[in-house]
Amino acid sequence: MKLKKIIIFFAPKLIVCFIILGIILAPKTAIKAAKEGISIWINILMPSLLPFIIGANLITSLKIVDILGILINPLTQKIFNVSGKSGLIFAISMVSGYPVGSKFASDLRLENKISKYEGQRLVSFCSTSGPLFIIGSVGTGMLKNPKIGYLMLICHYLAALSVGLIFRNYGREKKFPHNNNILSDIKEIVYNSSKSEDFFVCFGKSVVNGVNTLLTIGGFVIIFSVFFEILYHFKIIDFVSRFICIFLAPFKITPNIVGAFISGLFEMTIGCNNLSQIDNISYTLLISFCSFLIAFSGLSILAQCSSFIGKTDIKVSLYIFSKFLHGLFAGIFTYMFLQFNKIYLVSNILIDKNSNYTYYDFYVDHFTPLLIVIIIIYLFTYLRELSS
Repeated sequence: MKLKKIIIFFAPKLIVCFIILGIILAPKTAIKAAKEGISIWINILMPSLLPFIIGANLITSLKIVDILGILINPLTQKIFNVSGKSGLIFAISMVSGYPVGSKFASDLRLENKISKYEGQRLVSFCSTSGPLFIIGSVGTGMLKNPKIGYLMLICHYLAALSVGLIFRNYGREKKFPHNNNILSDIKEIVYNSSKSEDFFVCFGKSVVNGVNTLLTIGGFVIIFSVFFEILYHFKIIDFVSRFICIFLAPFKITPNIVGAFISGLFEMTIGCNNLSQIDNISYTLLISFCSFLIAFSGLSILAQCSSFIGKTDIKVSLYIFSKFLHGLFAGIFTYMFLQFNKIYLVSNILIDKNSNYTYYDFYVDHFTPLLIVIIIIYLFTYLRELSS
C-alpha cells in the first residue's frame, strides 16, 4: 500500500520533469511537435468543435435539453437507466465529438441535476467522436475511402451503446420515479424559464465558456504532441515497440505497426495517420486498429475529459475503463463487419493448392478476435463485482 502511494505521488512529478528535460535537450523537436499540435488545434479542432460547444451550451442554458429530456425520459430510463436529460447528452456527443459529451455530463453532475451513479453511467457511453472526424478526417482524408468512414462510424456508435448497456446497472440507487404528467412538467419549465437570464446574456456566456473549453483542449493537444515526440526522439517508442513485437511475432505484427499504434494511444489523430501510411499491414487490421484508437480516444483526449470529470465525484478510473471497453467493442465490430466481406475470399485461398496461405495463417487471423472476446468476458465479470 505504501509503495502504491509512493508511485502515485512521484509518477506525475517524474513525467513533468522528463518533459521539461526533453524540451531542454531537444528544443527543435519540441518546437516542431508544438507547431504540429497547434496546427491540429487550429485546422481541425477549432472549426469542428467551437460552433457545437457554443450551441450545446446555448440549448442547455435555454432549457431546451430539459424539455426534450422530459419527452424521451421513458425511453432512456428503460434502455440505459438514465434520465432523458442525460440521454440527450449522447446525441450532443454524437454530433459534436470529443470531449463535449464528458463536459456536459460533468456539468449536469456539478449542477446536481443527476446523481453520482447516473453520472458514471452517463460518461461511460456519452463520450464519442463526431462524424466529421471519422468520415472526413480518417475515412476520406487518411484511408481514402469514405465508405470505410461510414462503417467505422456505425461501429463506433454501436460500441458506445454496448458500453452503455453494460453500465446500466452500475450503482444501487432507486429507480427513477415515473411521472405521467409530461405536460405539467413542461409548463413548469416554461414558467421557471421566464425568471432566468436574457437570451443575449446566455449567448455571451456560452461563447466565453466555449472559447475557454477550446483553449483547454488546445493546451492538452499541444503538450501531448510534445510529450510523444520527445519519447520518439530519445528512441523510447522504438524500444517499447520492439519489446512488444517479441510477444506478437506469431501474429506478424512489426515494430512500425506497434509504434504507430502507440502514437495513437497518445493522440488518436496522429496514430490513425501513422497507421494509414504503413504498407506492411493488412487492410482489415489497419481499419480495426484505427477504430479502436478513435473509440479509446488516446491519452490526450482522456486527459481533456478527465479534467472535466475530475471536478465531480464521478470516478475517472472507471471512465477510462469504459473507454477501453469502447475501444475493444469498436475494434471487434469493425473487424467482424470487414470479415463478412473476406470469408469467401479466405475459403477460396484455402482451396487453392498453389497459394502460400496455410491453415496456420487462417488460425492466427481468427485467433485475435477470440482472444479479445475472452478478455472482454473477464472484464465484464470484474465490472459486475465492482458494481455489486
